[in-house]
Amino acid sequence: MRRADVAAAAAYCGAVLAVSQLAGPFWLFLLTSAVITAVVAVSVGVIYDNAGLLSLCQMTFAGIGAWTVGWLNLKTSLPYLAMLPFAAAVPFAAGVAIGIPALRLRGQNLAVFTLVFSAAVARVLFADGFPGLIEGNRVNPPGFADSDAGFFLLCAGVLGVIAAAVTALRRTSTGRWWFSVRHSERATAAMGRSVVVTKISAFAASAAIAGVGGALLLALNGIVSGASFQPIESMTILTSALIFGAGHFEGALLTGLFGQLIPNFLSDVGLPRDIAPILFAVGGVFALSRGEGGLSAAVRAAVRKPSARRGAGQAEAGSTSVRPPATARRRAAGGGTVLDIRQVSVSYGAVKALHDVSLSVPEGGIYGLIGPNGAGKSTLVDALSGFVTGHDGRFLLDGEDITALPPRVRAVRGLRRTFQQGHTPRDLTVGGYLALCATRQSTSVAEALDWFSLPSAQTSISALDVGTRRVLEVCGALMPCPRIVLLDEPTAGLAGPDREAFVDSLTVVTARLEIAVLLIEHDIDVVLDLCDSVAVLDFGELIAAGSPRDVLRDPKVVAAYLGAEK
Repeated sequence: MRRADVAAAAAYCGAVLAVSQLAGPFWLFLLTSAVITAVVAVSVGVIYDNAGLLSLCQMTFAGIGAWTVGWLNLKTSLPYLAMLPFAAAVPFAAGVAIGIPALRLRGQNLAVFTLVFSAAVARVLFADGFPGLIEGNRVNPPGFADSDAGFFLLCAGVLGVIAAAVTALRRTSTGRWWFSVRHSERATAAMGRSVVVTKISAFAASAAIAGVGGALLLALNGIVSGASFQPIESMTILTSALIFGAGHFEGALLTGLFGQLIPNFLSDVGLPRDIAPILFAVGGVFALSRGEGGLSAAVRAAVRKPSARRGAGQAEAGSTSVRPPATARRRAAGGGTVLDIRQVSVSYGAVKALHDVSLSVPEGGIYGLIGPNGAGKSTLVDALSGFVTGHDGRFLLDGEDITALPPRVRAVRGLRRTFQQGHTPRDLTVGGYLALCATRQSTSVAEALDWFSLPSAQTSISALDVGTRRVLEVCGALMPCPRIVLLDEPTAGLAGPDREAFVDSLTVVTARLEIAVLLIEHDIDVVLDLCDSVAVLDFGELIAAGSPRDVLRDPKVVAAYLGAEK
């Protein structure tokens, strides 16, 4: 654990013990309800702040957990603590079930889908009452927690354990993949990770946490009804979580506290409690307009400003450090062919983005792909990496036809890529991102950092400038030692010594690892320095191919760039 984690845990434990000893019955009930709401808010943090999935059914998962415990309490003699794992397991399965049909949905469409699911469960499962409601069969907490103070301590302990587990999970590869999916599904697939598995794991984990919250709420009241788990409750807790930033523990705790205190305050001043959801909705819209992370992220950013400036200084120093010797500046390509592109055509309606393009990239070679804006270069790379389907033609990797394979499988087979816009998740550290890119045959993170003189592994990606983030993405694509890497304008954001250092490092690293490169680049000096061969696209057609200097003297290429008549 980090020192900040230890300090926060100690402060939380001290506050919980003080409240349990000093608060009266009313405040203990109110604060216990706040802690339970915070448990459900943690589930919102997992699904939204971490994985970027907008779910409006978290209180429904809580209701499923409560329904499960109520049924077990009615049908079995299991003690309460023995029922809690079932309160997590059944919603976990429900999270998987709803995650599967929601995989192709994003943003508002996903929110609508989960809202429909929430309404359907409320209508079908909760409308007839919870098990034990009619019979008056109350769910009682364990003996050591049957007092107001004891149950508050139990709920606070459960919240602490869940928060610690989620914090630890975020620092594992699973948690990092959640951040990666939130930032870019395409980049996640291009690194060889299943977007399907990542999304389902986030849905399932958040549902399990919410289910535990529902079980705690049932024990607090003894008996519950479906009114506590209606869709409006999910929307209220989501907007509260957006305001305070439930992706962090303090944000989830504030969500619970204000979620209980504001309605109580409204009642004290004689206003309807129904005003609370309106206030939270307005606050949620405001929080979204201010950016992701809510209040907790803003506070953390303010606290981290000095260290971020130090990290930026490290990044600047790293990007201009000593350049490796360019011993392999003009190396000879290998004798075989690693990638064959055969008669590929891509159309968008009546527009032909590519027309009958064929070229071959040799083993160990750096092959340039250039052309004016709109020539079809990025379209070819998207089709080659599997993000454009329905095209004509074939792609062969080491002689194997990969045309029908999805992006993730192509990445596993040895085809990696970077993106023109840059897709490094800003929530991760430099080392955390490279760890995601690594495979069993990868070089170590420490060695990869040395390739391009990158900042230390502990540096936050958010502290890096655009050019250094672009270099980091290239480094991550090279780490698994793929057969070929597709680099889409890797020098964008680099200038002067930084660009020269990158060119030398890329030449040395790809030569040593025997990685072929298909390079899209607008900087002609970089193309001349790096490439063994060059192909030129114009209006989706291949108009020239050969050595860089010969190609650049071709009249058709000159005409394409200068706009002269052909």
